[in-house]
Amino acid sequence: MKTTTTIYASLLFGALSACGTLETRGSGAPSVEHARAVLVPVGDYGVRGTIDFTRVSDGIRVTGRITGLRPGEHGFHVHEYGDLSDQESGKSAGGHFAPRGMPHGRPTDDKRHVGDLGNVVADESGVATIDLTDRTIELSGPHSILGRSVVVHRGPDQFTQPSGNAGPRVAFGVIGLANPDAGS
Repeated sequence: MKTTTTIYASLLFGALSACGTLETRGSGAPSVEHARAVLVPVGDYGVRGTIDFTRVSDGIRVTGRITGLRPGEHGFHVHEYGDLSDQESGKSAGGHFAPRGMPHGRPTDDKRHVGDLGNVVADESGVATIDLTDRTIELSGPHSILGRSVVVHRGPDQFTQPSGNAGPRVAFGVIGLANPDAGS
């Protein structure tokens, strides 16, 4: 008789395999190649966007566009839960994704939360365009960001402990498997 965990794992693997965005690597375990988060506003901020995560040879390429921001820098992180139920404050997304117990840090730091992606910069029109490659986040494996959330903050990440003091959350979105037929 299968355990509940095994049944859920089998269902998840079956669902992931059916979507067409996976390939298997050496161990035969599924490897996600592309994920997407569609950002929705938190509170009355009106911030929206789409963030794509794509496996490339040197890490995960993060691209996207966020609108409705104040001009300037905004903290940009992967948070531990893909729970968007608290749309007033965004607190349901939890804290920064930090499975390794590291301190908060810059994206270039060796010791940092997995979810620390630094800041995005909005132009005078309130639009931030993102194009970065990160070597810490993962789309597969025990520290995968799938099912977690991307959070954009009102202010800049100041890289202070414990989480950067970037202020309220203005948008968030669940990181999920991207539909390969939907285009970019």
